[in-house]
Amino acid sequence: MHFVGAQEQEEQIDSLKIKQSYGIRVGVDVVRPLVQTIQKQDIGLEITADYRVANKWYIATEVGYESEIGEEDYINFTTKGSYAKLGFNYNLYENWEGMNNEVYIGLRYGFSTFQQQLNSYTVLDSDNYFGAYTATPGTTFENLTAHWAELHFGLKVEVFPNLFLTTGIHFKKLIAEKVPDGFANLYIPGFNKVLLNNAGIGFNYTIAYLIPIQKK
Repeated sequence: MHFVGAQEQEEQIDSLKIKQSYGIRVGVDVVRPLVQTIQKQDIGLEITADYRVANKWYIATEVGYESEIGEEDYINFTTKGSYAKLGFNYNLYENWEGMNNEVYIGLRYGFSTFQQQLNSYTVLDSDNYFGAYTATPGTTFENLTAHWAELHFGLKVEVFPNLFLTTGIHFKKLIAEKVPDGFANLYIPGFNKVLLNNAGIGFNYTIAYLIPIQKK
């Protein structure tokens, strides 16, 4: 009798616990459309998704497309291509009962396939007018690729049931790249501007919706 009573009590306690939603969360980065509206030249779209596999662990991915017109050291160029990232997030935040927010750290492997076009450059020195680059303006370099790793830090807040706002910062490091002859990959879709030591940095502000599959 004591065993039956204890079991019933445990079941009652479990029934009172607020279960967490497990499912697929799909979102879109709203920074790119905002930049496009302001600059009226660049095109880009990033779709995000994650899936909760354990209490604090999420499989995460981002896929996107970019067309970027940039200038670097008196060079005007256009980069076009698509990219994909795959990795995980870990939630460092201890939620109160019923909350579903995140302060997370994550890792990604990124891959991009793209093309570069040298539009123009400014002549500064007739003896060495293009520095280390020897490509002819108007040349398009196709079938370029790049691989990199990313470290993510971010915040996800559930503003309405199953609707999340996410903001984050990403620190990137190139692993490998296919470099065009006589030019360089100054910008890589998904990686953004290539900084010193093949490093990069990125930001995102995402609106996402959770499609619940089960509760645990």
